[in-house]
Order: sequence, then structure tokens, then C-alpha cells
Amino acid sequence: MEGISTNNVLSNFNNFPRLTKTIAITLSVFLFLGIFCNYYNSLPLLTLNVVYVAPPRFYLWTFFTASLTETSIISGIFNIIALLFIGKYLEPIWGSREFIKFILVIIFFSSLCSFFFFVFKFMFFGGIELIMKANVCGFSGVIAAFSVALKQLVTEQEFNFFLLKIRAKWIPIILVLFRVIVFSFIGFNDRSFTLVIYGVFIAWIYLRFYQVKSGVKGDLNESFSFYTFFPDPIQAPIKVISNIVFKILCKLSICSSSRFSNQSILPITNNNINNDDSYSVADMERRRALAVKALEERMQQQQQHQQNQQQQQQQQQQQQQQNQSQTNLNISIDNQDSK
Repeated sequence: MEGISTNNVLSNFNNFPRLTKTIAITLSVFLFLGIFCNYYNSLPLLTLNVVYVAPPRFYLWTFFTASLTETSIISGIFNIIALLFIGKYLEPIWGSREFIKFILVIIFFSSLCSFFFFVFKFMFFGGIELIMKANVCGFSGVIAAFSVALKQLVTEQEFNFFLLKIRAKWIPIILVLFRVIVFSFIGFNDRSFTLVIYGVFIAWIYLRFYQVKSGVKGDLNESFSFYTFFPDPIQAPIKVISNIVFKILCKLSICSSSRFSNQSILPITNNNINNDDSYSVADMERRRALAVKALEERMQQQQQHQQNQQQQQQQQQQQQQQNQSQTNLNISIDNQDSK
């Protein structure tokens, strides 16, 4: 029974994409290292601490290791499980190269923003003791960034969280509000707070303006606008403010609205294109649903291919066992004849 259960666990783990499994194993290693360093008071070796990143120490590698390191077993296991299931969906859609690129972008820039956050906090408000104790770490920022990608791809799809059903479009803001509530009680003892906040924002900027997919750069569909992350009652003022900021960025040549007009990373057909500068929300959701359906079919084909490979491996193992049994039987018969 133990052998069967172990085989089932290994079989389920093998169903996940290769890169996702590799990252999950890496997170498991850093979970152990994080707990070890926390026990021996050497967290700055892996976590982001402004005092140790700045001269004269220059622990610059922590810009990357901070997001991989966990000091809580519960949080670490949750993030690994979340990575496996989100990666099972996103990696086949994006491809391994884009998947790891997205993770590295979120890890580096969320750490960089966290670093400057604490620098400016010290410059304007002081509190050197707080800065010295602030060890920023955790993969929660990347998980929150993944939620932005889910909002982009499957806006209206519902996910089960215990007894609740939550639509993908509300997951990012729920994660942010949850971390804000936690932060209001425990402050910077929540080591992932800044990584989550900046992770969501950076993920939206990257997917909105910079991700290249199928020859299209960015996704300026109205359904992926910044104000759509917020509840309906406050969307109008946020839309006004975000439009002003966007126009300023366009004048500074940081963004270009004409370059990305009516383009999306999701595939479209010629029948869907017209001469208007905007599409209706219903049309965008229809195209998005068609794209997601095609992507899910691709994932099912990949899973079927993996299952066929596993069946072939099992058949080969059974054949080898039968051959070995037959060989042992022949040896036993020969020994009896010799006696």
C-alpha cells in the first residue's frame, strides 16, 4: 500500500510541467534554507535587507533570493502548491521561456521597488531600527502576480477557495486587501507585504505594455484596464486618474497608445476586426473565451501525451518485471536439474 500511494504521488507530480516542477523543488530547498537561516539569525544572507544591500556589504544577490526564501512552513507549502496548479495552467499557454521570464521580472523589480520603499521611508520618516529588522522575503509576490495573469486570460472564470467561489478578475484585489489587513495588525513582520503590492502592480504593467505574444506587444483591451481591478463604485474616479497618468506617460514616450491600439496577446480572427477604435465588452469577452478554449484544448492534448508516455513506461516496466521473473524461474529450474 505504501508503494502504491508513493507511486500515485509521483505520478501526480509528474503531470505538472517540467519547469514548474523545477521551480517548486527550488522553493522547497529555499524553504529549508530560510527556516535554517531564521533559526541562526542569518536571514540577511537570503532575504532583502536594505542595510545589507547597501554599501559596504552589497548583498545584491538577495534581489533574486528574497522572493524564493520562506521563513514560514505554512506560507511556503501554500505557495508551492499554488505554483504547481497555476504553473500547470500558465506554462503551457506562455511556454517555458516566457513563464520563467515573467517570474524573473516580478522577482527582480518587486525586490527593487521594495528596496527603494524602505530607503525613502528611512529618508523621510527615519526609523533605522525598523529598517535593520525588515527582512523582505516570500514567493507570495509572484503568486499575486500570477493572479493578474489569470485575470487577463480567464476574467470571468470562478475558482473555489474553500467554501467560496471567486471570479478570477477579483483575485488580485482580494490578495492585496488581505495583505493590507494583515499589515495593519503585524506591520513589517509581514515580510511579503511589499512584494505582494509591487508584484501585482508590476505584473499588470508588464502584461499590459511589454509582454510579447504572437507578435503583439502588450494588451490594451478595455477589460484589462487598471480601473477594472477595483469594485464598481470606485472604478470611475480611478479610471479618470489612470487615464491622466497614461496620457502623461505617452507624452513622455514611455507608453504609446497608438502602437498598441486594439491589440491583445489573445488570438483574434479577421472577422472580429473592424474600423472602430474600440470593441464592445461583449466582443472582447467572446474573443477571450474562444482563445481560452483553444488554449485549454492545447493543454488537454499535452496532458494526454504525458499520460500516453506514462502508460508506455508502465508497460515497459511490467515487461521488464515479467522478463526478470521468467529469468529467475529458468535459473531455479536449472538449479533443480543440476541437483
